[in-house]
Amino acid sequence: MRIAIAGVVTKKIEEDALGGTEAFTYLLVKGLVQRGHEVTLYCATGSKTPAQHHIEICNGEDALGEESNLHFVYPYTLLEVRAIIEDIREKKFDILHINFLKTFIMSYFASQVNIPILYTMHRDFMSRPKIYEVYERIGFSPNENFVYVSKKAQELSLFKNNAGFIYNGIDVFKFPISQNSNQEKFLWLSRVDELKGCSEAVKACSMAKVPLILSGIIDRAKYQSFFDKEVKPYLTSEIVFEEHAGFERKLELYQDAKAFLFPIQWEEPFGLVLIEAMACGTPVIAFARGAIPEVVVDGVTGFVVNSSEEDKRGDFIIKKTGIEGLVEAIQRLNSLSEEEYVRMRQACRKHVEDNFSVEKMVDGYERVYREILNIV
Repeated sequence: MRIAIAGVVTKKIEEDALGGTEAFTYLLVKGLVQRGHEVTLYCATGSKTPAQHHIEICNGEDALGEESNLHFVYPYTLLEVRAIIEDIREKKFDILHINFLKTFIMSYFASQVNIPILYTMHRDFMSRPKIYEVYERIGFSPNENFVYVSKKAQELSLFKNNAGFIYNGIDVFKFPISQNSNQEKFLWLSRVDELKGCSEAVKACSMAKVPLILSGIIDRAKYQSFFDKEVKPYLTSEIVFEEHAGFERKLELYQDAKAFLFPIQWEEPFGLVLIEAMACGTPVIAFARGAIPEVVVDGVTGFVVNSSEEDKRGDFIIKKTGIEGLVEAIQRLNSLSEEEYVRMRQACRKHVEDNFSVEKMVDGYERVYREILNIV
């Protein structure tokens, strides 16, 4: 198949990319090329993937900028869409796969595209009534197909046609399990954003009196303001923040962590960091938002915690909720015997190998492409 993939233009798509969507796109491109498909990737300048063709749209830092209340990601994404449409008119592709986050932008032009379009919905746009209302006004074209990254994301979608889900996957061999069972420090790792739960993580570890490493990227002024107000006051010699320093450091942090904290504040469609951590044998403690109960097996690969008394998603092992629930989960994990803890780490690794490998992910997308194109 000749496949066009539209990636994000805000960051380079490359091996060991820091962002989840960029990492997903790199692995998908690599897997498709290895299986003999011809892939053209639309991306930020400097992206490096096995795709046979790269169409660079702009510098990622430029696309992350803003001026006069305008976020440049929008006009640069429109430039990406224009480049795609021009190439489609030359009949270069069999199918177009949209992997940039502002998926709705392509929908405005779907009727001008004479090949099938597949969208991977990495965000929760389809579950937001006002955004979905805009989608409806744009109109759904017959050539548009939508796939979600979890069953919960599909269930939350207001759009019920053409829907399926394919779990994200990782190259499990790049995340070897740690044989160390004497970890003490807990870990939170993500982009600094109130939705990612770093404030809840520092408060929980402060209350539980356990060490915590926060590893993050602060890429916008509003997130720096949030960090300074809600996170920085809790930093101590035992609760520390470090700038994200690349893949090798990320791997080291995963492997040396007692558990990975993910007190997410939104309906997380998947959470790629969860399977990266578990592949290294690191249990997860996470709020039961979005796809978390699908990805984390309560009591087996960590603990799932209800985020509040008013929002209980299940009868989990940890009975307290919110930050107090996180503290209870931390204490429960620390009370495990060495044998029990090692067993949990081994279960984490097996869970990822069985359910979230890159091979399973690429299998899923190949199957969907063939279904859309009616290829037996």
